[in-house]
Amino acid sequence: MDAKLMSYNQLDFPSKAHMESKIREIENQVNRYGEHMAAAGLVSFTLTQVWNKQGKFRLGSYFAYRDEKAFVDCQKILNGMPQDEENPAIENADRGVVVLNFEAGK
Repeated sequence: MDAKLMSYNQLDFPSKAHMESKIREIENQVNRYGEHMAAAGLVSFTLTQVWNKQGKFRLGSYFAYRDEKAFVDCQKILNGMPQDEENPAIENADRGVVVLNFEAGK
């Protein structure tokens, strides 16, 4: 991996159905914006379903960027994506099982 910057975001949901809905939404976003993100410098994207927090419905998203410019350019794309206001993101690090992985150039 040629990433120099990485970010990890956590999303908590009130139910499994809300979480699964978000997974589908993120899959659609990857299909729609993935190549744009790769061109902007995204090295990889991984979505995990957190398994070590019983009773929680939590996803973690991991972004790896080529460099600082790539981070800034990708943030512009991310900020332009429609957001689901009913599923708030909370930052925290946890162990996760990979449910989606996008790697640029492969």
